[in-house]
Amino acid sequence: MAASYVRSMTDLPREYGFEPLRVEGRVPEALAGTIVRNGPGLRSVFGRPYAHWFDGDGAVVAARFAGGQVHGAARLVESRGLVEERGRGRAYFGSFGTTAPGPWNPWRTFRFLREGGKNPANTSVLAWQRRLFALCEVGLPTELDPDTLTTLGEVDLGAVFRPFSAHPHRVDETGQVFNFGVRLGRPNAIDLFLLRPDGTAGKVTQVPLSGPTMIHDFAVTPRYAVFFCAPLAIDLLRVLLGRCAYSEAMTWRPELGTEVIVVPFDAPASPIRFTTDAFWAWHVANAFEQGGEIVIDVVRHDDYPASAAWLAGVIHGAPVGEDRGRLHRLRVDLRRRRLVAEPLRDRAGEFPRVAPADEGRPFEVLYYCEHSSRERARSSPPDALVRIEL
Repeated sequence: MAASYVRSMTDLPREYGFEPLRVEGRVPEALAGTIVRNGPGLRSVFGRPYAHWFDGDGAVVAARFAGGQVHGAARLVESRGLVEERGRGRAYFGSFGTTAPGPWNPWRTFRFLREGGKNPANTSVLAWQRRLFALCEVGLPTELDPDTLTTLGEVDLGAVFRPFSAHPHRVDETGQVFNFGVRLGRPNAIDLFLLRPDGTAGKVTQVPLSGPTMIHDFAVTPRYAVFFCAPLAIDLLRVLLGRCAYSEAMTWRPELGTEVIVVPFDAPASPIRFTTDAFWAWHVANAFEQGGEIVIDVVRHDDYPASAAWLAGVIHGAPVGEDRGRLHRLRVDLRRRRLVAEPLRDRAGEFPRVAPADEGRPFEVLYYCEHSSRERARSSPPDALVRIEL
């Protein structure tokens, strides 16, 4: 959905509940289950275009397979922010790449500090305990009815604070789901959360950070959670005063390096921290433990600004430079406090995934979206799905 939104820059054409879909070819009789994805579904609010595709109000789509037939559904996520703006009859909130409209509003600033920014619920979905949630890293999980995709509202699961990241990771060995949120302000910190197989949730620990920053994804094994805290500083005051969008308040400081933070689950209050050469990562494929090391497959970018410029350019049809993210295998040596990076692909791409049963353990195959040519890397999102045998 994200790719089609970038190319067409149109709103979700219609909403509908599960209805038969036209099938070209044949669906295997044995294929059964439902796949659900979300992405930006609205490109503007009350005629005010969003300046970045990260800001589009979320839409969720699903395809249900059974008996060789497919039924599909699509719904906008009726997020709290979107409902409020509709009630006001105007745009009200700022977001990742879109500055808040109008003059500085102290009440809106207070709400940002207390609740975070507008939560479009447009980045990923989480299925847990027969429940379905739309996620975006600036807010709480937004629960959806899995049978109809209608919005039920934000929930805290009894233990979750704002924010709640868009990229939880499950450890298949234990059935536990881990996620995190980056707090901005007082304190600047990472909150690490645990969703248990018995349906309860809890907070594992809080890891202090030196200042406001952004972390989009992380890695998990049965014994560790690993964060890559890149040298990306955020001037939060400018955002709070309404002078710029969140994305415009970021400064890349490569001289500081990227901090590797490893949280042992048997001693979560005593994280292992060290600094390596600066790099940025949006997405992690998987992680596992091997020979005293933590092995992590991740799309590694040399810096954040080039990646951010390319992403911002895609929506306007005029990318700056080309996508330079490459799939890498990172080896974290806890004893020596050292990280070694090994490239796995020479073509740019993103969104690496592994089979759910492989999460948190050694694996042989991952899937990856990459550009079929360097020319496409300069002008469009990844267009090829590749299967990589490791």
